[in-house]
Amino acid sequence: MNAHTIPELRYAMSREAIIGHETAWKVSSFGVAQYLHGYDPALLAAIEEAALKLKASHAVHKHLDLTFITGADRFIPEIRELLHDKLRLERLSDMMGTKLEPYPLSIVGSTVTFMNPRDGAVEWHCDGVPVTELIPLSISNPLVGGHLEIYCDDSETGRAILESGREIPRNSVMRIDHKMNYATLGQFLGVLHRTAPIRFGERVTLVLNQRSVAKPYVDDNRMFYLAADNDHDREWVSELAEDVWTNQLPAYRRFEAEHPVPAAVDAPVPGGARESW
Repeated sequence: MNAHTIPELRYAMSREAIIGHETAWKVSSFGVAQYLHGYDPALLAAIEEAALKLKASHAVHKHLDLTFITGADRFIPEIRELLHDKLRLERLSDMMGTKLEPYPLSIVGSTVTFMNPRDGAVEWHCDGVPVTELIPLSISNPLVGGHLEIYCDDSETGRAILESGREIPRNSVMRIDHKMNYATLGQFLGVLHRTAPIRFGERVTLVLNQRSVAKPYVDDNRMFYLAADNDHDREWVSELAEDVWTNQLPAYRRFEAEHPVPAAVDAPVPGGARESW
């Protein structure tokens, strides 16, 4: 796999085109793309086999109607191998338009999701992590439902619709069907999306999370949100605090120093000095 070739694309859309307006809280203008990933099939098969063995003891179903193994690379070495693969990160960075690194928090760096009528899918939400790669490990044939749905408008507008008890308008939803051998890369931070409920069949997916090297502080993972799935494991709290002090805060200060806010210009005072005629 050449990191600098353009992969075969099935879908591609910019962030601003999805949201419908300019945005500042982002790592780049990349929105979403689905592409031929080229990952070793034997490696992915080994990951799925290991995940299925761990499902009964390690998978949780607490939040957003999603059943998944959180921090899956802690338990499956093959996931860690792929998560930190330099060639993979180079290619994703090329696509994203900014250098990426694996998301550092142990409980969030990777997950394996199990979706079917019993285990659920995932409800409407915006991601906390900046950049996510979805890699199908298996998709049943047939599969009814289970596709990615992205709300093409401002996320707060969509949330207000849902909070009022109404459904998201179908003409405002972008649909992406998952396909074996194709991965989906998305900057879903601030983008409302879900997996459509599965009415028949099942899908197992490897989720690898990344963030920007230059802007590690562009992140929406609030502590309460992380705790919703990890309330019995609190080591991540210290991990998060350490990362804020050693990585996020220094990067934020560098950005501030390199991008000073223009000084405000005093507005003319009404009734002040008149022009000479």
